[in-house]
Amino acid sequence: MNNVFAAKLLQNLRNKKGEKGFTLIELLVVVIIVGVLAAVALPNLLGQVGKARETEAKNAIGTINRGQQSYHFDAKVFVPATADADFQAITNPFGLSLVSAVYNYDVAAPTSAAISGLATATPVSATDDGVRGFGGLTAYTAGTGVYGMAVCQGTSIGTIPSAITVDTTDPDANTCTDGVIIK
Repeated sequence: MNNVFAAKLLQNLRNKKGEKGFTLIELLVVVIIVGVLAAVALPNLLGQVGKARETEAKNAIGTINRGQQSYHFDAKVFVPATADADFQAITNPFGLSLVSAVYNYDVAAPTSAAISGLATATPVSATDDGVRGFGGLTAYTAGTGVYGMAVCQGTSIGTIPSAITVDTTDPDANTCTDGVIIK
């Protein structure tokens, strides 16, 4: 009897090999589970994309600030505009593109070329990308020969900080209108 059972079992297993596939219910359960996981994970993922884009702008403004400081150290004035070839040579080794898909970076002509240089990261489409604007200022105190820098983040989507002030003696005294000092 044992041999008959084993033979029937082997015959049944051989027949099942030809019947591969999933039932409709099994496929439906898997699709529902994947849909629920995607619905939970998607909002978190979209928030991370916005944070990554803002990090790009923070890093770019920091690079522009360091480029301004280097330029000022050599030329004794801050760069008047992004079109300046010397400034491009300083910033491009860091991989900075002054125009990206999300931000337009701009180095404003300073009011007093010997005292400070302002840079901004303006969102191309703030509401679509969910990003804030950024500003940076590099300042120099002639009497002490000390540089100071600040990076400021807008308070809401699309807001570009304005009126950044840098205190070269006390970084905690840096201020920013329409934004928050982050560095």
